[in-house]
Amino acid sequence: LVPEMLATDLADYLVRKGVPFRETHHIAGEAVRMAEEKGVPLSALTNEEVCTLHEEFDVKDVDKVWSFEASVETRNAKGGTAKIAVQTQIDELKEWIEA
Repeated sequence: LVPEMLATDLADYLVRKGVPFRETHHIAGEAVRMAEEKGVPLSALTNEEVCTLHEEFDVKDVDKVWSFEASVETRNAKGGTAKIAVQTQIDELKEWIEA
């Protein structure tokens, strides 16, 4: 798995703290660039390094964005990747096939 896939989750983290997505997208890009310059995966950045990019990052919990499982589970809207969303899609398809 490629940690850079979670760059959007880094942006979403800030959105949940009230930062507009138009700003968070740019900040997540800065994190990707920082990791590239250091020659490490995005998830290898320390909490302290990430926190230098914006004051809303919290050194206590920003590393939780590096969970692929959590990333999948946050997408629980219709058509999303969360287990409940996928199960709903399966159930609806079964109903459609039976009808």
